[in-house]
Amino acid sequence: MKTDIFILSGFLGSGKSTLLAKLLEFEKQQGRHVGVIMNEMGQVSIDSEAIPSDVPLKELLNGCICCHLQGDLSLQLKALTEEYELDAIYIESTGAAHLIEVVDACTHPLLINTIEIKGIITLVNAQQWRDGRMSIKLKKLLQEQIKYANIIILNKLDTIEEGEADSLLTRIREINQNGHIFPSTYASIDPKIILSSQAISIENRSAEQNKEDHVHLHLETFSYTLSAPIDRIEFEKGLNTFSGQLYRVKGFLKLTETPGLFLFNYSYGLPMFERCKTNAPTTLVFIGENLDRPKIEAMLLKIQSS
Repeated sequence: MKTDIFILSGFLGSGKSTLLAKLLEFEKQQGRHVGVIMNEMGQVSIDSEAIPSDVPLKELLNGCICCHLQGDLSLQLKALTEEYELDAIYIESTGAAHLIEVVDACTHPLLINTIEIKGIITLVNAQQWRDGRMSIKLKKLLQEQIKYANIIILNKLDTIEEGEADSLLTRIREINQNGHIFPSTYASIDPKIILSSQAISIENRSAEQNKEDHVHLHLETFSYTLSAPIDRIEFEKGLNTFSGQLYRVKGFLKLTETPGLFLFNYSYGLPMFERCKTNAPTTLVFIGENLDRPKIEAMLLKIQSS
């Protein structure tokens, strides 16, 4: 019996980790054994802290599956299937990943008899999709992630006005006429829909891919370790000065206003602090295009010493 593969796609901050947590909880309730492969652009893994300790986990750090880590993904899939008896493996790709190359890695000859791609799920940030304030390269990437999915979740509807969703759904349908599209807030979708999905003609889609349309994003990433608590308001002000080039910030930090450790997520200009219980180091990972690293580090140094 083959292991089911589910690929979670979507640009940075679209809600992939939130959806993954819901799916893992549902799988546990069903008594199924699952594993996770998590791909992050930075050198430090942040999202993996949310994976339950009893779930087999493999990590691909400091790069994108669609680049030099593609071969590593095949090897990690092979390792998981050999080390554990799993009903399913969830692959959370980095926001910069091209779906075609993730699929290519999952269809390696060494894996063809052991795994089967059951679902390709793309999450779309409703506000980002509505505003369209993005580079041509990013727009092509988002369109590709929508085009090759069999389930598309228009997520974060709470960030747009009532009545705007219909036009956004229509634009998505124009790109993907065969996929199932679901509007959502906080990635709330019935897990049964995903588990019963069946990816459509993956091999044919891979063959159809026009190589001239394949454009890599010039994403940059770096990590920064905080040596002291920071002021929340000053931190948010500082991030807003880089909003045009900064796609994502995530990590763990301490605040001067209140004790304890916080998981911090910043995507599309929206910051979120969530108190957590972990011994993770106070490290932040920054992802964006044409990042002014010296200025970002100077801002962080300033708010730590203020």
